[in-house]
Amino acid sequence: MALTETEQGKKWYPELIRWIAISMSLFQLYTGLFQLTAMNQRVTHVTFGLILIFLIFPITKRRPRSRPTIDGILLATVILFIGTYVLLNWFRKIGQIGLEPPVYELVMGTVLIVLLIDATRRVVGWAFPSVAVLALIYARFGEMLPGILAHKNYSFTRIVSSMFITTDGIFGMLAGISATFIFLFILFGALLRESGGGDFFLNLAYSLLGHVRGGPAKVAVVASSLFGMLSGSGTANVAGTGQITIPMMKKTGYPPYFAGAVETVASAGGLLMPPVMGSAVFVMMEILGVNYVTIIKAATLTAILYYIGLFVMVDLEAQKIGLKGLPREKLPKFTQVMKDGWHFLIPVAVLIYFLVYAQVSLTRAAFWANVSVPLATFLRKNQRMTFGQFLDGLENGAKTALPVIAILALAGVVVGMVTLTGLGLMMSSLLIQLSHGNLFLLLLFTMIAAIIMGMGVPPVAAYIVLAILVVPALVKVGVYPLAAHLFVFYFATIAGITPPMAPDAFVAAGIADAPMMKTAFTACRLALVIFILPYVFVYNNALLLVGGVFQIIWVSLTAFLGVLALAIALQNYLSGRKLMLITRLLFLASAFLLIYPGIYSDLSGLVLLGVIAIQYRENVLAFFSKKTGKRVLKE
Repeated sequence: MALTETEQGKKWYPELIRWIAISMSLFQLYTGLFQLTAMNQRVTHVTFGLILIFLIFPITKRRPRSRPTIDGILLATVILFIGTYVLLNWFRKIGQIGLEPPVYELVMGTVLIVLLIDATRRVVGWAFPSVAVLALIYARFGEMLPGILAHKNYSFTRIVSSMFITTDGIFGMLAGISATFIFLFILFGALLRESGGGDFFLNLAYSLLGHVRGGPAKVAVVASSLFGMLSGSGTANVAGTGQITIPMMKKTGYPPYFAGAVETVASAGGLLMPPVMGSAVFVMMEILGVNYVTIIKAATLTAILYYIGLFVMVDLEAQKIGLKGLPREKLPKFTQVMKDGWHFLIPVAVLIYFLVYAQVSLTRAAFWANVSVPLATFLRKNQRMTFGQFLDGLENGAKTALPVIAILALAGVVVGMVTLTGLGLMMSSLLIQLSHGNLFLLLLFTMIAAIIMGMGVPPVAAYIVLAILVVPALVKVGVYPLAAHLFVFYFATIAGITPPMAPDAFVAAGIADAPMMKTAFTACRLALVIFILPYVFVYNNALLLVGGVFQIIWVSLTAFLGVLALAIALQNYLSGRKLMLITRLLFLASAFLLIYPGIYSDLSGLVLLGVIAIQYRENVLAFFSKKTGKRVLKE
């Protein structure tokens, strides 16, 4: 029920939300420097997040966000009361482990779980909350299920008490990750964007690539990878950079569906590109118990190969339709862009320094990176970040983090139920039985599960569920643990571009005014390399930069050539016109031989690619030329 028109007109409500959000960001910055006990930090973090969600997101999408509602204010007050109670009493509960909680605590715990489910629904829809509801029902009534899935039922009291005032469940490890690493990195991106860093990275991409063949599409590839590192959301990436890059691509001659597909694939890659990886890197390091640099190093080469494949596809498409770059006079000059915005590179350098060289904790590194953003702007007199802009950055950072806070807190419930019931072990055994111990079949089942899960929930949420249910099965059959986790995360991420539910592609299609399914299927074709590479690094960990130096260099080189050959085969074009069927099949065969791990397959692929290159050397040279070739292939 909405409040009166007089109350709606007042400015107190948006100001209230603004200052709660700013207070939250300031609290998070404080904890980045002065560490609190785990429970104090997690409870305060989740309480802040849920209060903001209920104040900002109405109970239905039809209601405008700008107006206060009685239910929103009432539920935010309830959350504040419950959060305060937990903060004041959690330490007392340590001495009462094993005792049955009082009725009023069971009531508060139940209310908190219900409100957390509703809060998550408000920010990301019903898909992931449905998973949590099913997990709770399974824990209570699992005895009714047949065979291996059945388990001893757990009482309502046991379920609620394990999820409430403990460092498991709602305030468990995942809430801790959200309260420390993830929030500060989201805030880092928000401050950079507010200070003008987003425009700098976009202009930098235009200055470097805007003039080359098919320039706007290549700008989209680079800009989206850079923006994606800051946004941590494929859909947000499409909506942010796509508003600029898609119309520019259409203006220079790319078909609308292709322009939308390029932006979709480039944006999805932003989640695979270090250093943030859609926040999944922080969850992964906690689950695996490895340091940040280990995961970043492992993910870097695959992300680069992904973008190389897309870049080549875009270039071949530009050759097909005879596109040229934009006139240099219409583009920002590189020297001027760097002169005006070089200081935006300082926060990134600060982050790298503290992570790689100083080797401080991830939270401390993120704190100093955030502090460096406004300080770096003072090196340019006309671009100094004002106090108002700084406050806007703090506000936007908190608001941007709300979906992640809700997802990870609710994921704690899912993880708690899976652990309580032993579902993870049962699911692993079931998958191994279905695949008969065959690794390829197990990977195939895992890929299908990740894509289906990722279609309905955000990539990080899908990854968390699958990391508990499916990854143990991969590890049990001998897969390198980090490779297993990255395999699941990659396919959960590209679910956003995979039909029939391809939210990233559909957003891009809306901006491009293009058919949705055609855009989505084109995006899948452009991103085919990422459907293959996860299988490769499972079989050959050198692609994750694990192993000897020579092995890593060899795998990197052959994978690069394989991606190049695959792009040419998929585009069915090389510097003149469509390939004959036999030539296309030869490129395809050499691509799979080079990408597939093994010395004999690599050598066979190199020989096959060499034969093609010698026979069509003029066309190969034309491919690397800046001009758009129109020569005919000699078949």
